[in-house]
Amino acid sequence: MNKTKKPVILSFIGYSNSGKTGLITQIIPIIKQKGIRVGVIKHANSPIIVDRRGKDSHRHFEAGADPTVVCNDQHLGLFANMEPNTSLGDIANQFFKNTDLLITEGFKKEKYPKIEVYVEKNNTPPICLTDPSILAIVTDLQKDWHIPRFNYKETARLSNWIIETFMNTRMSQY
Repeated sequence: MNKTKKPVILSFIGYSNSGKTGLITQIIPIIKQKGIRVGVIKHANSPIIVDRRGKDSHRHFEAGADPTVVCNDQHLGLFANMEPNTSLGDIANQFFKNTDLLITEGFKKEKYPKIEVYVEKNNTPPICLTDPSILAIVTDLQKDWHIPRFNYKETARLSNWIIETFMNTRMSQY
């Protein structure tokens, strides 16, 4: 699909253990079935160790994301050194030239559109209440939201919304 255009970048954010990785690994195959090339970058807060079975980035790759990258502000999990504070856009342009959709996990502070994965625990409010770059929420919490809401089991519906919102219109990057 991509003819050397920049990939569309979409971030999945949420508190730790909210189900981001599991959700991403379920939607990747659905989106790929539509002929969309999907890549993933997972933000890591700690030093990156060579990948092994069962780790999040390995699960992304097994789900069909190609390439899969793990990064923090000092290293890139194609295991090449990178300059501190390299932007997400620069990483995407350098390593994901043949990718249509670049899904990121984490990167709460980046300027790209986001989907929040939210589980109510520890009395933490959803991030979407204060971050206008969050365009949808995935949660089992039943309430009226100011943005589209998806249940964790609605992976096909979420995947279709992502395709319609970001891929069919090639929404401009923020």
